[in-house]
Amino acid sequence: TVPVSIGLFKFAELVEERSDGKIKIEVYNNGQLGSASDYVVNTQLGTLDMGVVNQSVLSSFVTDLAAVDIPYIIEGYEHADRVFEGETGEYYSQEITDLMGTQVLDIWEVGFRNLTNSKHPVNQVEDIKGLRIRTMDNKVHQEFWKSMGADPVPMSWNEAYTAMQQKAIDGQENPLSVILGNNVAEVNKELAMTEHVYSSIFFLMSKDAWNALTEDQQKIIKECAKEAGQYEREEQRRQADEAMAELEKQGMKITKPDKQQFIDSSAQFRKEYGKVYQNIVDM
Repeated sequence: TVPVSIGLFKFAELVEERSDGKIKIEVYNNGQLGSASDYVVNTQLGTLDMGVVNQSVLSSFVTDLAAVDIPYIIEGYEHADRVFEGETGEYYSQEITDLMGTQVLDIWEVGFRNLTNSKHPVNQVEDIKGLRIRTMDNKVHQEFWKSMGADPVPMSWNEAYTAMQQKAIDGQENPLSVILGNNVAEVNKELAMTEHVYSSIFFLMSKDAWNALTEDQQKIIKECAKEAGQYEREEQRRQADEAMAELEKQGMKITKPDKQQFIDSSAQFRKEYGKVYQNIVDM
């Protein structure tokens, strides 16, 4: 099961235990309650109590969140922890509450995104040219792939597998746990460890649901979200390590391109986008 899902079940368990069974959390997986964009809108409206939403989807609603989607701006796990558990994470949490009224319980991890395709191995930037790659509906991601010579195709994740199977698109990019958990190896045999974008996921709670709790209960929810978040991060990193071996077993060929070449190739792109979000880049 994907780390975020494991984290949510852990959260539900902790909350129930610490609230002496007064608060029960029901977890729905795999888009049972709609798309991630629906979660944003519905937690805002109060028709959904909680939702976890990828930073890239959330940036359609909170524009300067796009800053953390700039490729290679996050350099590794330690850097990610400093960013999202520190000043930048607090800034975003406050901004989301101010703009949308939605409470941010914590920021969890999806991991570093890697590229898969069904055409050929990717060892250098040159190999990306012309590949039709499914992306999220996210401008930074799309512009990045365009700048690398690829043909980005925004579509919802529910449609991506069939599109790859039918060869309407050549590939996609996601963290290893997502690639493994969604059987991408059946339709894409090439995996390149590009680690181009670090993805976080925001744990949102509707204002109505939050305000319906006592102060003690709010404290329990916050603490449990943080604790489950630590658990989720550890799980994500453990799964990412194991996923490579498992994906190879499933017939994927793994290449490790020289990341510096990718960093250099996207330097101009980073500079231009960085200017738009200068205060966050500085932070």
